Amino acid sequence: MRHILIGSLLILFSLLAKTQEIPAVYSNISIDEKGLFLKLEDRKIYAVHRKDLFQFEDLYSNIKGTNLGLDLDFKFPELNGILYYGFINYQDGRYPQPVYFRESSQIVNGKAQIPIRDNLSGRYDMVDWEKNGKAILGYRIVASNGMIFYDGKVAFSFKDNLFTAEPTVIEGPFVNQLSHKGAMISFTTSKPVRSSILCNNKVFNNKKKSLTHEIKLDKLQADKLHPYKLKVGDFEYEFEFKTAPEPGSRKPFTFAYGSDSRSGQGGGERDIYGTNAYIMKRIAALAKLEDARFVQFTGDVIDGYDTSRDRMNLQYANWKRAVESWWHYIPFYAGFGNHEAYNFIFHDPQTQQNYMIDHFPFATDSGESLFQDNFCLPQNGPHSEDNSKYDPNPDKDDFPSYKESVYWYSYDNVAMVVLNSDYWYAPHGLNVSSGNLHAYIMDNQMRWLQKTLNHLEKNKDIDHVFITIHTPFFPNGGHVKDDMWYHGNNNFRAVVKGRFYEKGIIERRDELLDLIVNKSKKTVAILSGDEHNYNLLTITNKMARYPQGYLYKKLELSRTFYQINNGAAGAPYYAQEKTPWSENVRNFSTQNALVLIDVDGNKISVRVKNPDTLELIDEYILRK
Repeated sequence: MRHILIGSLLILFSLLAKTQEIPAVYSNISIDEKGLFLKLEDRKIYAVHRKDLFQFEDLYSNIKGTNLGLDLDFKFPELNGILYYGFINYQDGRYPQPVYFRESSQIVNGKAQIPIRDNLSGRYDMVDWEKNGKAILGYRIVASNGMIFYDGKVAFSFKDNLFTAEPTVIEGPFVNQLSHKGAMISFTTSKPVRSSILCNNKVFNNKKKSLTHEIKLDKLQADKLHPYKLKVGDFEYEFEFKTAPEPGSRKPFTFAYGSDSRSGQGGGERDIYGTNAYIMKRIAALAKLEDARFVQFTGDVIDGYDTSRDRMNLQYANWKRAVESWWHYIPFYAGFGNHEAYNFIFHDPQTQQNYMIDHFPFATDSGESLFQDNFCLPQNGPHSEDNSKYDPNPDKDDFPSYKESVYWYSYDNVAMVVLNSDYWYAPHGLNVSSGNLHAYIMDNQMRWLQKTLNHLEKNKDIDHVFITIHTPFFPNGGHVKDDMWYHGNNNFRAVVKGRFYEKGIIERRDELLDLIVNKSKKTVAILSGDEHNYNLLTITNKMARYPQGYLYKKLELSRTFYQINNGAAGAPYYAQEKTPWSENVRNFSTQNALVLIDVDGNKISVRVKNPDTLELIDEYILRK
C-alpha cells in the first residue's frame, strides 16, 4: 500500500496563511486560525492531507562524489529498500536505457551508495569512464515493499582520484510543438545551468541559467530529418527529429492515439509510483516502430487525486521517464484527465465522506498549473472561464487557466483539437461547495471550440479534424455512471459560487455534437478515453442516445460520425455495460491497445494493436 510506503496518515493541516484569498468561484470555503475548512451545515470540516515525507527534488539533487563513487541522500529517513544502478550508454543504440549491474546497494534511512570504482570499472566499464573521465548512470529506487519508486539519472566526472556529480539532464530532451519550420525542445536539469542545442549548423541558446529549459529550433527545412546536439556542461546528447511537411502537402503519414496509463495491477513496472511504465514503454516503442509522426495521449497519465505537489510531480516524472527514449525523436502531446486532479480534501469524520475541490491558488498551485509545469504544449487555447456569464467577479481572474490543457495543432492536412473535460474539477465536492463536473465543458471553452472549428473549416490546408477529449460522449464500459451520460440524468451540471449552470450534462453533450458534427464538415472522430478499454462507436442520427422520458430538445444529427475510445494504456480494465447505443459498438476489447491512424490524402484508415503482444485488435476505414 502506498500510504504504508510513505508512512503517512491523514492529519489536519494549515497550508494557507490567514491572509490567503479564497477564489471567488467557491462557496462554503473559508479559513481560520486552524486552517482551510468547508462549512457543512453547522460544522466546520477542515482540509486534510498526508504529511510530506520527501520532496521530489531530493530524489535527484543531493548526490555527492567520493574517491570510491557516489553517495546519494534522498533526505527521506523513512525510505528503506534497494538501489539498482548501471550505466546509460548513449552511443550504443538509439533509445538509451540503463543497463543495471548485477549487484545493488541497500537504501538505509534514505541514503545509499554507488561504488563505481569497485563495481563498475575494468571489464564492467562499458562506457569508458576510466578513459574519458565521465559517464552517466541510471538508478532505480525500489522501496522495501517492492514497489518501484523512481528512476533517476546522474552524470559524473572523475578527476584527480575523485568522483563528482555533475549537472544532469534528468528529464528529456523532449521534442514538442512540431511544425514544418522546427520544434520546441524541452528538458530539465538537476541544477540551474545554461544550455545550448546545435541544429542545422546553428547554435540555439538558453541565455539564462535554469532548471527547466525550452529551446525553440526554427527556420528549418520542412519534411526533413534534423540531427540535434544538446550540450549541458561537458556532456552532449545527440538525437534527431523530422520536421512536418508543408501544410496541405497531403503526404501519407501515421499518428498514434491512447490514454489512461495510470498504474495497473501486476507489480513491477506496471506500477512505478503513479503510472504503468511497462505499457507506456511498449506504446512508445510501437508508435516509433510504426513510424508515427506524433502521439496524442489524452488524460489520466498518472494516478493523481493527491494533496501533495511533490507526490504529483514524482508521478509525472515517472510517466515522462517511461516514454523519454522515444520522445527524443517524436512529440507526445498530453491531454488533461480526471486523474490529473490535485486537490484539497475535506474529510467528514461523522459520515467518513471525503469532499474534494481543485487546489489553489489557481495560478501557481492548482491541478491545471501543475500540468502546465510538467509539459511543453501549444498555448493557443482560451484564457479561462473568467468573464463568462457565471463569473462572480469579472474584474479579476478567479478561475484556473486553460493554458496548455486546451489547444490545437496540425500536421500536414490534419488538425487535432484537444479539449479539457476535467477543468476546475471538483470530485465529490460539487454539491457542498462549487466546481466543475467530470465531463462537463464550460461556456468559454465551448466558445473557443466553435471559433477554432470555424477557423479550421476555412483553412484550405486542413482536410481532417479530430477532437480529442478524455471523457467519451457515449460511455460503454466503466463510466456509464458519469462521463456525458450519468445514467441518463441531465440534472448534473457545473456549479459556480453555488450557482448551477442552466444546461445539464446531456444538453451540453448535444451542444458539443451540434458544433462538431452538424456545423463542421471536416471533423472525423472523437478520440476519447477514461474507460479502460478500446471500442469504436458509429454515431448516427438513428442511434438511440436519450433516456426514456427525456424532456429537453433532442438534437438531429446531419451525418454519421465516430467515437474511438482507447483508454487501454495500462490502467485496470473495465468490461462492457449495457447502454441505449450498445448495438452501435464495434469490437469492444479490454486488451492493452494503441490506435494507429493512417492518413493518405482524403483517405483515413485505422489499425489498433496490442503494444504488449503486437496482435492486431481491429482494422477499418473511416474515410475513403
